Order: sequence, then structure tokens, then C-alpha cells
Amino acid sequence: MAELRNEVTELRRELALIDTEKTATARRDLLAYMRSMSQEQLGELTNDVTPDVLDGMKKLVYSITRGMGAATVEPGVVLPQSGQAMAQLCMWQLVMGYNLRELEVRDEQTLIFAENMPCR
Repeated sequence: MAELRNEVTELRRELALIDTEKTATARRDLLAYMRSMSQEQLGELTNDVTPDVLDGMKKLVYSITRGMGAATVEPGVVLPQSGQAMAQLCMWQLVMGYNLRELEVRDEQTLIFAENMPCR
């Protein structure tokens, strides 16, 4: 019985290690994917995004980089950060950009719907 318990403990430890490695790989993959994109591909990501949404996303990056210890964040300044911190920043950008764009599209659809409603 003790042998089975030891085996279960060892398998759980191995499973936890594999899970940790998977998480680390997923974080690296996002950064690797972003780095592999050409300038044209990166530009296509923001083609349909309005200046208001882009401004909101820039403000998020500014706020986060200030929270990472930068007293002032000037354009062109390189801030040394870990890959994990950059992966988190990318994730927040994706989530925020998606949600802002979704709200923007919803507002556009509401306006179109209101314009096409017959007056009573």
C-alpha cells in the first residue's frame, strides 16, 4: 500500500511539473508570436480600431509601465522587464482591446438600428 501511495505522490509531482511547463510555454509562445509578426501584420491588427480605442490601450500600457517602477515613461525608452511581465501586458492589451472594440461595435450597431427604426 505504501508503494502505491509513493507512486501516486510521484505522479502528482510530475503532473504539477508538466502543468507548470505548459503555462510557461504558453506565455513564451504569445511573445514569440508577436515578435514573429511583420510590421504589416501588426498594422493589420489595428486597422479597424478607432483612435479612441488605441488611445485607451496606450493609456493602459502607460499606467502599467509606471506600475512596473518607471517614474516617467518617455517614448522610445526601453524598460527592462521579464518575459512573464511582458506576457501579462500582452494579455491585458488583448483583453482590453477586444472589449473596447466590442463596445464600439455595439454602439455602432445601436446607431444603425436607431437610424433604421421607423418613426412612430
